[in-house]
Amino acid sequence: MHFQALFAILPFVATLPFQASGAPVALINSRSAMKREVPQEKSHDKFLRATQDMLQLDNPQGIVDPVFGLLGNAAASAGQGSVTNTDCLQQATADQAFTNAKAAGDVGGMTAALVYRALERNTGGVGVASVLCTETPVNPEIAALSQHQDPASPDAATTNKAITLALAQQIASIGEDPLIALESGTFAPGDVGDATGKGNSCDDPDCIFEGGRLVEDATADEIDQAVAGITPATGATGTAAADAAEDPAGSAVTDSGTGGCPAVFTGGDISVGAGTDADTGATGDEAADTAAPPANNAVAAEGIDIGQCTDFSLTFAGGLDNRAADEFTFQPTDLVNFNHGSALNPSIITQFMCDTFVNACARSATTRDVCKTVAADLDAQLQAGQLARDQGFADAWLTSLESAFGIQSTNTGTGDGNAAGVADDTDDTDAGANGNVDADADAGNADDAGTAADHSTDVNAGDDAAADADAGADADTTLNAGATGTAEGENLQTFASALNGVAATPVLNVGGDRPFQVKGDTFVNAGAAFQRSCDQQFNGCANAANSGQGDASVSDCSAQKDQCSAATPAA
Repeated sequence: MHFQALFAILPFVATLPFQASGAPVALINSRSAMKREVPQEKSHDKFLRATQDMLQLDNPQGIVDPVFGLLGNAAASAGQGSVTNTDCLQQATADQAFTNAKAAGDVGGMTAALVYRALERNTGGVGVASVLCTETPVNPEIAALSQHQDPASPDAATTNKAITLALAQQIASIGEDPLIALESGTFAPGDVGDATGKGNSCDDPDCIFEGGRLVEDATADEIDQAVAGITPATGATGTAAADAAEDPAGSAVTDSGTGGCPAVFTGGDISVGAGTDADTGATGDEAADTAAPPANNAVAAEGIDIGQCTDFSLTFAGGLDNRAADEFTFQPTDLVNFNHGSALNPSIITQFMCDTFVNACARSATTRDVCKTVAADLDAQLQAGQLARDQGFADAWLTSLESAFGIQSTNTGTGDGNAAGVADDTDDTDAGANGNVDADADAGNADDAGTAADHSTDVNAGDDAAADADAGADADTTLNAGATGTAEGENLQTFASALNGVAATPVLNVGGDRPFQVKGDTFVNAGAAFQRSCDQQFNGCANAANSGQGDASVSDCSAQKDQCSAATPAA
């Protein structure tokens, strides 16, 4: 596809520095010098950018940029460096980038290289298949893949589906979310009589995602079946985002390092339960107002030691790691002690966090094992449909881990999902400091019906939300059937804005050691509770925007979230 690609790239090619040797060219960030966009090649730009970052860590063949590997041979040869077989330029680029990412311990970079290898390569017209590379790369993960073919070419649907499933298997083998493989898909088939060669493609960076033009080659169930039984390798860490991080130059880490360990999926038989009471072992003694949170703020279970990793909560939000605002992923809230990029699959994050308890934190094998038991149970609930990949999973992770550890998470981490004012969880004045907030404020009686569009707020996925949709519902309505039943208490949330009909979730003062309740979850710290309320409002607002059920855009919802967070009452 795209016979005109040669002409589009010529102005760029003319400016490139070339060297007779195979050494890397001086132009490390060549993409910034491109004066015009090359048709289709930038449709999956996030993977090209991440692959370029990995490639330039060590580029002995002097490959100029991954974009050349997606062009026809005439244009591609201008950027192939010392690669001798232009038909194999895409493979050679992916192979070197994967090698570098693996050496750096960067799962995100490895994933980007794998996806890049599977992207469609341009040909001379619509319906023309590209030539396959017959050389053997260094990495078997790359060797297992080939590029997508023009969707209008013969048997393209079958071919591209097989490529996507093979890609999913390789991504799973390195411990990343295999569903990312679906993003390697191409466009809808074009007209083979199209003289322009453009087909249904687009030119702007990542336009295939942002313009909704991506045609997925397989279903999520087919991906799950393809990767069943695959055990991730243990040679890299998850320091980059799941979909090709913007900062993928992570450092290599071993089991004795401080940056954690790869995600290794394990099984388990114990049932912790998503709605387990997180108060087990809590002393409620948090009166000391110190500058730093204590390692333990409750009576820990026998053998449990979390060291400095006191915030083991998960953030579920849109826009993490520079993703689109409406792309919701998981990430550790504390990115200092649990340094991992975001992932679509929460199991990637939870297993990484479990390993971090033994690789860093207090280096406690018992803590890791208990954590993995919890993670395995939640994975089983995911597979059984009792949980979904949404806020409910993040809530279940926190409450289950708190119960198993006998320790309350401080919820004071440094991730993207933190409230600005939640720096000190040891101040017990939060429980009473907000007592003078007007419980009858409009926000307390705001219509919570909009949260029906928010699939991310159920603590127990599969249970119907029991939030009362009546605009006049009192704060003591049943907030989450199947979680904690009916809760009564004064509503402290006074934020009144409700774009797309979604109000901020009530924050109830129910008393006790964990006095602040948001739906089925309880918190020691008021700031964490208010942030959860604002996050849930954003999720519901954004979901409504994406489904065409509201007038406000996702960016409007994001701005409202900032306003909601800023309106959190001072302790």
